[in-house]
Formats: sequence, C-alpha cells, structure tokens
Amino acid sequence: MHRAGTPTSPRPLRCLVWFTLIGLMCACASAEPMDAEGTLDPGGDAMPDTDWGDMPDPGSGPRPPARPSGGAEEPFAGEEDAFHIDTPGDAGEPGSPQAPVPPPENVNDDPEAMDDDPEAPPPEEGNSGGGAIPPPPAPPPPPVVCTPIIEGLSTVFVDGVPRLFNVQFPADRSHMALLFLWHGFLEIPTTFAGEVVYDPPAGRWRPFNPNAFPMPLMIVTPFDLKILPPFGLDWDIVAGGTDVRYFDAMMQCIHEQFSIEDTRIYSFGFSAGAVFSNLLAAIRPHFFAATISESGAWFNDPGQVREVLIQIIQWQWPAFNPADGGNILLTHGGPRDFATIISLEAATQSALPFLYNAGRTVTECQHDFGHTRAPDLTEAMYYEWMWSHWRGGPPRGDLPPSFPVWPDRIIGSTFCTFHPAP
Repeated sequence: MHRAGTPTSPRPLRCLVWFTLIGLMCACASAEPMDAEGTLDPGGDAMPDTDWGDMPDPGSGPRPPARPSGGAEEPFAGEEDAFHIDTPGDAGEPGSPQAPVPPPENVNDDPEAMDDDPEAPPPEEGNSGGGAIPPPPAPPPPPVVCTPIIEGLSTVFVDGVPRLFNVQFPADRSHMALLFLWHGFLEIPTTFAGEVVYDPPAGRWRPFNPNAFPMPLMIVTPFDLKILPPFGLDWDIVAGGTDVRYFDAMMQCIHEQFSIEDTRIYSFGFSAGAVFSNLLAAIRPHFFAATISESGAWFNDPGQVREVLIQIIQWQWPAFNPADGGNILLTHGGPRDFATIISLEAATQSALPFLYNAGRTVTECQHDFGHTRAPDLTEAMYYEWMWSHWRGGPPRGDLPPSFPVWPDRIIGSTFCTFHPAP
C-alpha cells in the first residue's frame, strides 16, 4: 500500500529478462544478470521500476501495447508491406484487359499483311509475343510525407513508414515554443505524457500544461518502433538511425504547419528515452536550447560504457565538441536507480566530469526514489529552468531560485547542484 499523497512510479512494469541474450548469459553462468529490486516511493513502500530495467519475464504476460486500446496499431520497423502486381488474365477471356491480344484475321505470310488491315492493332514495342506489357514498378515513396497535425494523434510518413506522435496544443497556436517527451522502455507514450510531472498538492502524477509556460508551448510525444535488445530499447539508442530521421521528419512537418520559436526547442527524456534524447542532442548539438535527462546515460563516454554489465553493443555515438556547449538538467535516483544491466547512479558519477570536459553546463538533481522520474521537481521548476535557456543565449550562472538545495524540501530527500561549464 502506498501512503496517501505520495507519488508512485508511473505505470510500473515488471522486470523483463533480456531474452535475446539468454544464450550468451547461459555461457557465463557465473555472471547472472542483475535485476532491479524495485524502487521506493516517498512513503517508503516498494514499487517496481518503470523502464528498461523492467522487462517482464517470458510468460508473465504480453508487453503493453504502444498506445491505448482502440487506436491504430503502430507499425513495426522492417515490417513488409503487402503489394500486388497484376498478371495477364486467362487466355480465352475476350475483352479482358490482361488477356493476350488476339491476332488479326486474314493474316498470311505476307510481311505487309498487317499494313493492309486498317483495324489491325499495331505491334507493341518490346513485346514480340503480342501480350500486354506489365505495368512499370511504382516509384519509391518520398522520404517524408506530412499529414495535418492535430490535437492528439498525428502521423508522418518517413521513407514510406507511418510514424505516430501525440500532440498537446496551447490555446494560442500563433507562435509556440516546442517540447519533446521521450518515454522509457515499454511505457505507453500517451500514459508517459499524462504522468510526466508530479503534483504535490494533488498527490498524483499529471501532464505538463501547455498553457503554463511563459509562452504558448506545443508538446510532442513521439511513438517508438518497439526495438528490442541488443538493437535498442524501444528507441535506437545504439546509433540513432531511423529515430533521428523520424525526429527530423516531425520537425519538417511541424515547421510547415506552425510558427515555432526555434530558439526555444527542448527535449525531455526518461531512462531509455533519456538515453535517446542525449544521443539526439549529440547528433544535433545546435538544435536544442536545453535537454532534460532523467536517469539516463551518455554512451560516447567510455566510463559510462564500462558501467554496462553485458558488453555486446557497439555504441555508435558521435564525440562531443566542447565548443558546441549545451545545457542539461540531469536527475538520478540514488543507489537504487538501477536498470537490469546498468546502475544509472554509477553512470551519473562518470557523466558529471565527462559533461564538464565536453563543455556542457549541468544542473544536477539527486533524489532517493530510485529508478523513476524526479517527483520533487514541480512543473513550475521545470518551466523556470527551461525558460532561462534559449538557443544562442548564455548558460545559467547558478541554480534557479525555486530548486531545492537541501534534502529536506518538498516531499522527499532531493537536492540540486549546479555544475558550470569550464
């Protein structure tokens, strides 16, 4: 039982064994994979992790759908499209558009006989047998096809593949800032967006309010392709690949249909979603005003790569250029912030000097709630931190005034530290 008025992990999922690695792990019987023991809510009750450390055991039930029931199913990467090419119809079906063309009457051995018959069909070039020529193959689809972006679910076609994303609009759409929300492994995207920030007075998780930011804020929650290890964790966290193209396509369609304040584009990710958001910021270093990484990691850092217990992934992240700079809000959940094959707490201890040497300005907030989003950071705190950063502007020089600096603020033991870039 959870104590009333305290946050619980949003939609917890049980731990899933990396079934794709069973053969490898059986060969190493002395090194069993570690499972997270679950996290505690601020009331001290046990609760399971919510993300890539929480893959259910095989047989514990199907994984949750990518979206609430009743919606269109999200396509899988690499799924074949059904197609059909017309073939010639049966001979003996006069008039069939696919039937072979019948020879003209009264044709003799005279090679000029066809010229004497005004009703004889002309011979078809390249088809000496007289049959109909199959239609040419369809041209490849354009790389990006935009559809109207509406409140709720919208679609963009990327290289012929439909990709879904959810949109929350402010009341005023004339000119908007933009925030992307990248969910954790196996989380339902719309559920994640609806439970992304904790509301202490109400005692529950809730969505960001697009009308509460200092300017109108468009909030976009992308949908994943259900990529499984070792190729990714819902998102392509190995190299970016199709998901970076997906992000670029969303941006193209959003810019075509709305007026966006390009100096105020932000990215928020949790766990596997934080890892992809970090990778996206590394690939697009001049794109975001700031990024929020909750229980994530950076795998262009050899120190964090060494924290992965099963070394089978060949990470393909670009190196940071310290001259690019960047602003990061980093949260982590203490010793219990563990996700099956990596301690996110240990990864954070490596990330801090790595990000400093990479020229990034970091606001670090540590809580003691384990592998979950930071419940002590309210919407007003997030928005205050985001608003203080715009692309091309100077980094912050200190913590925002509202951020907790002692572990006795709000509802739990959370405190924040400011790490300026060199």
